[in-house]
Amino acid sequence: MRTIAVLNQKGGVGKTTTVVNIAAALASMGQRVAVADLDPQSHLTIHLGMDPETIESGSYGSYKVLTGSAKFEDAILLVRPNLWVLPANINLVGAESELVSVVGRETILREAIEPIKDRFDYLIIDCAPSLGLLTLNALAASDEILIPLQPHFLALQGFGKLLQTVELVNKRINPNLKVKWILLCMFDIRSSLPN
Repeated sequence: MRTIAVLNQKGGVGKTTTVVNIAAALASMGQRVAVADLDPQSHLTIHLGMDPETIESGSYGSYKVLTGSAKFEDAILLVRPNLWVLPANINLVGAESELVSVVGRETILREAIEPIKDRFDYLIIDCAPSLGLLTLNALAASDEILIPLQPHFLALQGFGKLLQTVELVNKRINPNLKVKWILLCMFDIRSSLPN
C-alpha cells in the first residue's frame, strides 16, 4: 500500500480538493483507495457526503482510531466503489490534548494501518492546516508527501518551514518519508512571482 500525506500548514491551498480528486480517479481505475480525514474541520468527510455530526454516535472515524477505541479497519466506511473514508469530526480537536501523555503518540496512526496494508492499494491522508500531533501522525504513517502550494510570497515562506519539519520527521520518526510532489495551486499568470 502506498501511503501519501497531503499537507501544507496553510489553509485554503487545495489539500482536500486534491485528495478527493486523486482518490476518485484512482478508485475509478479499479484501485482500492482509503482516504483518512485528519482535519477537525472535516471537509473531506463532508465532501464525500457524510455528516460529521453523525460520526460521534458511531464506532468509526479518525478520532476513534487515534484514541485507540476503534481499529482502522472497523472505523472506515465505503462511500463509493473502491473508495473508503476514515471520517473526521470536531472531536479531533481534543485528540491532541488527550494524547499528550501517551508514549509513542506520533506513531499511533502508523501502527493502526499496519493490519490493512494488504487490503488497499493507496491510503491518502488529508492533513489539518497545522504541524501538530495529527499531522505528525500522518507523516509517521506515510511514505510520500504531496504538497499543494500557492505560488505567493507568504506561502513560499511557509514552505521552507514545512520542509524543515519534514526533514526532522525523516530523521527522528520516519526515515522512509519523502516529498514526492509539489502541486502548484491557484496559479495566476498575471503575477510575477508565479512566473
